[in-house]
Amino acid sequence: MTLWTTLITVAVGAFLGSGAAFAANLIAERISDRRREAAALDELVHEIHFRRALRRIEPRLSPRADVLDPEYEKARHSAATLRGEIRRARRRLGTGSKAMHDLDVMTMACNTFLDAAESDPAGYELQLMQLQWRLAGAVHSIAARSPRIGDLEPGEAGLSPPQATARCPRPSPIPTCSARPGGRGRPGPSSSLRA
Repeated sequence: MTLWTTLITVAVGAFLGSGAAFAANLIAERISDRRREAAALDELVHEIHFRRALRRIEPRLSPRADVLDPEYEKARHSAATLRGEIRRARRRLGTGSKAMHDLDVMTMACNTFLDAAESDPAGYELQLMQLQWRLAGAVHSIAARSPRIGDLEPGEAGLSPPQATARCPRPSPIPTCSARPGGRGRPGPSSSLRA
């Protein structure tokens, strides 16, 4: 081999080697981004699933709900904080993510509920069920794209019903401390100020 042939072979080998390393790094980064995105979306789906305000109910009119119904404010607060959770998930997605549209649908559904519940408090339960329905559609769409994301119904998480034979453990008695000044039990607030 001549000097030029050796130099060309080394240059081509270095170029191909660095190209292969770059491609492998790019593939690994894309896989990592997809996993992070799936984890963020799965976390959001679980958050929606555990929202008690989104539990399916038979909607009824609630006259003066803004004044008399404590669930009205809970539902509005839940929708407002959920909107923040959706924003947080959006920030964790990559550019051009297919889930962006579904998060937009979720945000619009929360905004629509908040606006409608403010303008017509008596019908907030119907508007809440519309929110639940829209969120369910977006969740199903997101979950259909990835096996890493649970397809969970909004608001339908719950504890298993209690069993008749199960017993709650007895709480242990509060320990007392006799080494403190003033005798047994906890000292009063002024005892810590004594010198």
